[in-house]
Amino acid sequence: MLTCQSTAGSTAPTPLPPVTPAVGAPNVPRDHPLIAEILARNLQVKTRSVQYAWTHTLMTSPHDNPSVWLHQLYQATLEASAVPEILITAKDVVDTTLVSLLSDPVQTQEIACVFLDLVAFFDKERKPLPQAILDAAKGSALKGFGGDLENPLPAICVWYAEQQAEGDLSSENIANLVEANIRIGYDSAWSSLLWRRDEYGEQPKPFWITQLSHWQTALDEQDRIDGTSDAVSSFDSFNTRLICHHALGQFEKGYNLAQRLFEGLTDSQRRRVSHWACAAAWHMGDYEAMADFNAFHPKGTSKSLYKAIIDVHHGQYASAFHHISKSQSLSYDELQAQLEVGPQIAIKTLAKTECLVELQEVIQYKSQPGIQKHLQSVWKNRFKRSHAEANTWLKRLQIWKMACPPTEIGLQRCYLDAAKLCESSGMHEAAQKLLEWVKPETHPPGCKVQYTQMRFDWKEAAEKQDLTRMKDIVSRLHNHTARYLESVAINREELESEGLGLRPLASVQDVDASIRNILARRYYRLAQWTELSQGGFWLTDPTSEVYNYYSLAYKLDDLWFNGAYSLAQAAMNIFETGSHSQKDRIAINSYVVPAIRGLFQAVRSRETPEKMIKALLRLVTLWFRYGESESVLAEVQHQLSATAISAWLMAIPQLIARLGTLHPELQALLIDLLKDIARQFPHAAIWPLLTASQTQKVEHERAARMIMDHICQMQDGTTLVNQAELVGRELIRTSISWMEKWRNLIDRSLPRQDLMEIAWHEVPQAWEAEIQRLAEPETPDEEHFVQSFGPQLHSIYKVLLKYQQTKQLSLVNTAYSDLELWPFADIDNKLYGELDAQVNQWRQPGSKLQLASTAPRLLAIRECILTVPGQYDPNVNLDDQAFIEAFMPVVDVLATKQIPRKLIITSLRKDYTFLLKGNEDLRGDERIMQLFTLINTLLNHNSEAFGRNLHLLPYEVIPLSPSAGLVSWVENTQQLQAIILSNREKCKASNLSNKELASILGYDPENFDTKHDRPKLDPPAEMDRYDKLPLPTKVERLKAALSHSKQTDLKEVLWSRSPSAEIWIHRRTNFARTIGIGSFVGYVIGLGDRHGSNILVNQLTWGALHIDFGDLFGVAQERSFLPEKVPFRLTRMMTNAMELACSQGHVVPGSRGSFKQASTICMGVLRESRSTLLAMLEAFLYDPLLSWTVSHLHDSVLTAPGQCNAIRADHSNEDIYNHIDNSLISMYLDTDSYMAKASTGITNSKALHVLTQIERKLAGYGPDKDHKDTILSVKHQVQGLIEEATSVENLAQGYVLGWLPYW
Repeated sequence: MLTCQSTAGSTAPTPLPPVTPAVGAPNVPRDHPLIAEILARNLQVKTRSVQYAWTHTLMTSPHDNPSVWLHQLYQATLEASAVPEILITAKDVVDTTLVSLLSDPVQTQEIACVFLDLVAFFDKERKPLPQAILDAAKGSALKGFGGDLENPLPAICVWYAEQQAEGDLSSENIANLVEANIRIGYDSAWSSLLWRRDEYGEQPKPFWITQLSHWQTALDEQDRIDGTSDAVSSFDSFNTRLICHHALGQFEKGYNLAQRLFEGLTDSQRRRVSHWACAAAWHMGDYEAMADFNAFHPKGTSKSLYKAIIDVHHGQYASAFHHISKSQSLSYDELQAQLEVGPQIAIKTLAKTECLVELQEVIQYKSQPGIQKHLQSVWKNRFKRSHAEANTWLKRLQIWKMACPPTEIGLQRCYLDAAKLCESSGMHEAAQKLLEWVKPETHPPGCKVQYTQMRFDWKEAAEKQDLTRMKDIVSRLHNHTARYLESVAINREELESEGLGLRPLASVQDVDASIRNILARRYYRLAQWTELSQGGFWLTDPTSEVYNYYSLAYKLDDLWFNGAYSLAQAAMNIFETGSHSQKDRIAINSYVVPAIRGLFQAVRSRETPEKMIKALLRLVTLWFRYGESESVLAEVQHQLSATAISAWLMAIPQLIARLGTLHPELQALLIDLLKDIARQFPHAAIWPLLTASQTQKVEHERAARMIMDHICQMQDGTTLVNQAELVGRELIRTSISWMEKWRNLIDRSLPRQDLMEIAWHEVPQAWEAEIQRLAEPETPDEEHFVQSFGPQLHSIYKVLLKYQQTKQLSLVNTAYSDLELWPFADIDNKLYGELDAQVNQWRQPGSKLQLASTAPRLLAIRECILTVPGQYDPNVNLDDQAFIEAFMPVVDVLATKQIPRKLIITSLRKDYTFLLKGNEDLRGDERIMQLFTLINTLLNHNSEAFGRNLHLLPYEVIPLSPSAGLVSWVENTQQLQAIILSNREKCKASNLSNKELASILGYDPENFDTKHDRPKLDPPAEMDRYDKLPLPTKVERLKAALSHSKQTDLKEVLWSRSPSAEIWIHRRTNFARTIGIGSFVGYVIGLGDRHGSNILVNQLTWGALHIDFGDLFGVAQERSFLPEKVPFRLTRMMTNAMELACSQGHVVPGSRGSFKQASTICMGVLRESRSTLLAMLEAFLYDPLLSWTVSHLHDSVLTAPGQCNAIRADHSNEDIYNHIDNSLISMYLDTDSYMAKASTGITNSKALHVLTQIERKLAGYGPDKDHKDTILSVKHQVQGLIEEATSVENLAQGYVLGWLPYW
């Protein structure tokens, strides 16, 4: 051990005070005489006293007063740390004392945690401790914190449990890990439980399963152990059953069980189960049994709450108030302690406080009849806003029941909502019980209870696919609806005859809105259930029964999203199934026009964002697909006048992308809409319009200019447009210099193999625009470039112009000799070489640009009324928006391939940092971020995803032109690859990377050194050779690369950079979940090129986010050269950083736990929202500004005339392939295929093929040949993709030099 010593001042040496060892402590060995003499002569009094205090405190017994002992040790250590010099003391004594402290079976948990953290700290710092201390620490962590699984566990114990399991994968150690995970986290606990079951054949304990909320699974396992569901073999069985019956709402079973067996328990056992027995008796209305059970309830909030409930039942209100007050006081203390553990734990106590408040109100209700209606209204409103948890709602309804009967009309809706929640939560018995409570003696017409019962019956019949019963329920609903219509004096035949067509319903024009709303829901269910019971036959039904019902649902309540959107879906399904022509006016008016009207109404319904964007994008698609029809155009024009402009803000990019439509009336209507948007929200429209004005498509550019001119007519509009154009133009200038432009332009004009493979006569035309700009430099940097390179460029340009006229080959040689590219000539003295060398200098770390010389106009901006790009919020007052104040004068240049810039824009609110990218079209990235935002909304509306905070990490993307844009800077992030490299540099293991690379490329690992060019690598040549290798050789090489390390770099960094074990667990879980979400969303959209530099990790939260969406829609998987075979990146380096949840077979360690659970939830949400996602992707398909064609050729290389035929032949072959592939759609997609219906009029077969593949993924079709035509469950689909992603055979293929599959 190390302590400290000071040399300040000088005093006469005095003997060290003797160290008095604690009782039972080992004898202190004598130091070497020479060392003792040196220490005795040089140690100061203060230093010796500090040393004495520290060692004396450490070796005394902590049992008498642990808190005082720990405080004294802290104080002594703090004093010792203030002494600047170091002194070595008796290390063996300290080590033995630590072992003794950690091994003490009666040691307090507070002290044990301190020393467990201390031992873990040494592991983080890579300072090995003696094995005896490590073993003692593991024993203390695993045995010293045993007890009830419901009690929290220090997070550090999980780390020790994993260390123990990794060292010895025995069933006992995995069981310890299971129990540790149960007390820490749900996802990892369930996975480790399954691991022990699958790989060791050990069935999980039912109580373990209970603690993980798998109630029915726990009951089934307990039945297996006990033999039958009636037998109870042990107290654990009794306890498990009571808990599960309560959670499943099976209160009668729990009550009968408690009545039968509670008396035979010991007092200790009664205390453990009294809570569940008491709750069961309460729900069954047996207050005497409830009092008997509550007598054994441990003191706390629940005991006092139950006492208060019993008192209220007996009318003893004074005693009830006393117990309510006591319970409230206890609940506040509980809540404060639970909030430190986590909000999910505190929710239950918060629910108790709601019950206490309403119990007080029940007393008021019973004693003050005058406020009863008011209290019913309060309960109803509070119920709507409360957290939807079935058991909590049941308790509150049980309290209300003490005041008024459930049949009370004012509260009936709450009981029905609770019944629906119970049914959806699997609590079928509780749901039926609630329906029995509110069931009237005779069902009145349109009875909501009867209607809810039919919904429950339908759900059960549909799950069992009982067609006979399904048709019977439809018949019951018909009778139910007819009876209600008769009761409100509405002629059913007359009403249903008005369903089809566009005219409003005259027969119910004067009917109350509440009645119309009830009828809308009934007809909606009739349509939905009839559609499902008839299968695909409803589409060709000559009576259009289903379509008529949907139309009635829409017309009866035109403010209801479900009715309006369903009408649009049904109408387009019939239209597209019938293969109607766009020129068929009758079909257009019968189906397309009602569909567009329904979608407009859905947009006006002000539903949730994901529903709004779904309707908007579908509407935009239909509008421009059928907009040439006069009736469609008239309908759109009419509906636009009735729709709020703010509704269109989410679809501005899609609207602007359609500006190039060739239909004049359609374009004029769109321009008018965008003018209206720009009039009300100019700051929302200005940046997309600026981008459109930069496009080379004349129609887009003119239309965008027209709208910007309209903005100029508004107040301050001219200033806004001028400032936007200035900022956009100067940012584009900053994003890519003339040096880079000309370097890229010349690079595209140089041959790779043969001099005449370039169409030299076309080069002048490609250079013309840039040559003209050389005559008018606008900044100091541009003037310097013209002075340095202008004469050479003009000279070469004149030579090429002369060649264009004369076709003299000698002129080509002259031009080429001035441009030449290595290895054909000496690069040092040639134009391209000079440009390339200067551009490469910017790739050096620390490079910067000065705006004063690059874009001085940006520094001159004053009184800017332009908002910071991407920061405009239409819901915030204009005065509170973030306006551009200034641009930081220094711009960082990032040392990556494209040399992006790091730019800072200041405002009065804060500084905004952006990545400024040039020579890159970010419009596709903008659409992907739009998709990510939609997916986050879908995840937020899923309870399981919301509870785990599952989300993607989107960022702002603001295109400035088709070749430049801004990306919001994500703070505190580091590339996955950079994390690994920094860890190896810290550990001085850089040679490990050389060995891995050598093995994958087939070189000798011992003599390979990239820094010293041994050998000098030619990446294209290396990858060309690798591509030609047989698959077994590639696999062998990858295995050799993996053999050099344990792939634990990420795991080590995550552990060492976490200040505490709690933060470590939180970060690890967040890393696994965000990797899972990003991976499966990426799989759906075909995202490739996921090398370590394209995945960023937030260093504070360890959330992972993806960047660079250049390889989308399966491009990387379909390329002919080194195609990727994995669906997403999931290497061993990544899975090793996740929880230890499996070890053998094809299941990779870490691929279970939080990663797999998040992936399964995410994939389930994506599949459930298939139509929503495909509506957005369909908008991508028809976006004229986005290119869907995958070219396997270098389009940037100018080609000679003789080679054009070959290129055209390649493209024609591709079109033939796509045509053949698309002809198979009807064979492998359901008749309800979204893309099959949306494909009418599609001419881009490649785009249709890509989106059809996306629909297959969202439908659940297997990724491999064996499951090509099989719809898999979500769990099987996720597991299959994980196996593909972790397959060594798949990882060994692809561009391994950049992808690095061993990382």
